[in-house]
Amino acid sequence: MWWRALGVAAVLLCVGIAGGYAVADRSDEEPVQSSTLTPVPGVSPAVPTPPEASLLPDPGTPKLEPDLPSSPVDLRVSRRSPGLAVNVPDGWTKNQIADTSMWNFVKPGNPLNTYTLRINIVRGQNVSIAAAKAGRIAALQDAEDNGALDDFEVTAQTEDAFEASYVDGGHLRLTMEKWVSFDGSHAYAEAAVTGRTIDQEGLRDLLTRTVDSMQELAPLPARGSTTP
Repeated sequence: MWWRALGVAAVLLCVGIAGGYAVADRSDEEPVQSSTLTPVPGVSPAVPTPPEASLLPDPGTPKLEPDLPSSPVDLRVSRRSPGLAVNVPDGWTKNQIADTSMWNFVKPGNPLNTYTLRINIVRGQNVSIAAAKAGRIAALQDAEDNGALDDFEVTAQTEDAFEASYVDGGHLRLTMEKWVSFDGSHAYAEAAVTGRTIDQEGLRDLLTRTVDSMQELAPLPARGSTTP
């Protein structure tokens, strides 16, 4: 599965870092003595650095579990626009963001900073999956630069998906996002799940099941049309 590939990439990254430290350790040389005064390389930051912000505790809501029962829903902006059939968890509330082709799904009664599912139809943008993914990562990096979130870091990625962490309002958040194409060229839809560290297993399962269930929907005929 795609998320296992993400895990392998993360492990390889850690091995590379450890190898780098080992090489650095073997290459240490004895300090060179000199009677000439020269600047000493700093071993600590030359300027004061702010302490790392302490994280706020997560809500105590039970973690997101895998294998949630789900049912298909049809998503489309209008009758005459292409749509998407996709399975979403039973009982979750659907909310379309105004003037967009994006929908959020949340479990009723959950407080903020627990977990959510987002589905976005990106077909009209006429971009490849690679471009859509790069644009999304750039938007999150820009949000960090503008102070809307902190400590954004891409932790793993494949050609059509990525995982990242960031701090939003003092809460550590995990996001996992994946794109699909039905024509093999342009990105058609994006699914994203966001949650807490304890939700990680459930988030990966929900994202995989959501993407696997996606089906393209053709535009509907105009109201009153006799076209079959």
